[in-house]
Amino acid sequence: MEDVLGAGTTLNDRYQLTTLIGGGGMGEVWRATDTVLGREVALKVLTPALSENATFAQRFQNEARAMATLRHPGVVDVYDYGLARVGERTLSYLVMEYVEGESLDRALDREPLTPAHTMRLVAEVADALSAAHAQGIVHRDVKPGNLLLRPDGRVALTDFGIAHSVSAGQLTATGAMLCSAGYCAPEMATASDVTPAVDVYALGVVAYECLTGRLPFDGDTPVQIIYKHLHQSPPTLPDDIPPGPRAVVARALEKTPDRRWASAADMGEAARRALADPHASPAPRRRRALIGALTVSVAVLATAAVVGSLWLRPVTPLEQQSILPPGSNATVAPPTEREPVKGKPALPPAKTSPSPKPTPTATNEPEPTPTKPTPTVTPTAEPTPTAEPTPTAEPTTPGPEEPTVEPTGQPGEIQCVREPCPS
Repeated sequence: MEDVLGAGTTLNDRYQLTTLIGGGGMGEVWRATDTVLGREVALKVLTPALSENATFAQRFQNEARAMATLRHPGVVDVYDYGLARVGERTLSYLVMEYVEGESLDRALDREPLTPAHTMRLVAEVADALSAAHAQGIVHRDVKPGNLLLRPDGRVALTDFGIAHSVSAGQLTATGAMLCSAGYCAPEMATASDVTPAVDVYALGVVAYECLTGRLPFDGDTPVQIIYKHLHQSPPTLPDDIPPGPRAVVARALEKTPDRRWASAADMGEAARRALADPHASPAPRRRRALIGALTVSVAVLATAAVVGSLWLRPVTPLEQQSILPPGSNATVAPPTEREPVKGKPALPPAKTSPSPKPTPTATNEPEPTPTKPTPTVTPTAEPTPTAEPTPTAEPTTPGPEEPTVEPTGQPGEIQCVREPCPS
């Protein structure tokens, strides 16, 4: 855009360009002066061709809105957005906070970072990404060129130019892939839904590059690089990298999103733990989840076994007796336990009951009959031989002594109820 923009160019009579900071396929970033407020700003200008493209112009406006909604020390502030007419062309521009310092990619051109410095940077970037994800914004282009190192060592995330906002919709054309190949998550190359997991993966690549000074995958073309992201495991980190940082990076670079850190916030916490104790061995992944699942399964099976045993248990005789009406004699045995009664010795008195005679005294007359219509129940008619020793029938004749023999209609048949019995 040398023929359109240059040092001294003023946009909308307010922003005067001073120094070109950098540029790319989508536009240029200039250091400029806000002549109204008298402060230094960073001004990002979309190329004239893209500014006149409705799709890219809308994406650029979405970037301004996305960054304007974020209020976080790890995200570069946005001050303004507008359109400017320069010569015969219309340009879209975005005014941002100017960050003193340098980008991370320039720092890595000199040397890799130490594990401690890397974990500190990962924690800060993860916090910034977590704030963006909470607003429904996925950056989609996390890389060293978009991470600015402030003079005090803090890092700031910038360039949401290809950010995906849930509220803005998907502006990427079918078949197009908006990401930097060296930091592109595998699912972005397979037309999968864009989720915060792509930023976690890209931050893992940045951490790998900070520790080694090189990318985990390279190639002659973007297609070759993306193929390796899809199908190859990253090279092992150097042996001098402690277990803590090694585990943080390895999990972030998992191929499937559900095996990575569950969120950017979780990755940031893991980086802080690795910073505090870099030589601590991480706990085996999913061990707690597996133990919890086994515990729940055992509890469910035990509960099912108890319920099943109660449901299928047969009814006991004691439970059958519990249905007897109140006031019944619980000592009475079931009718089927009448084995001690042999033959039918009690039937003859029953036959004489319809023709009662006057009550006789206790004598030895041949055919005495009881005074009541129903003959007195003798001990032999008791249901079980284990009944109480005293007969329950009332005496047939009042007097101080009960007869020891009750006639049955046949003089020769004597039933003894009290010892000693006559011979």
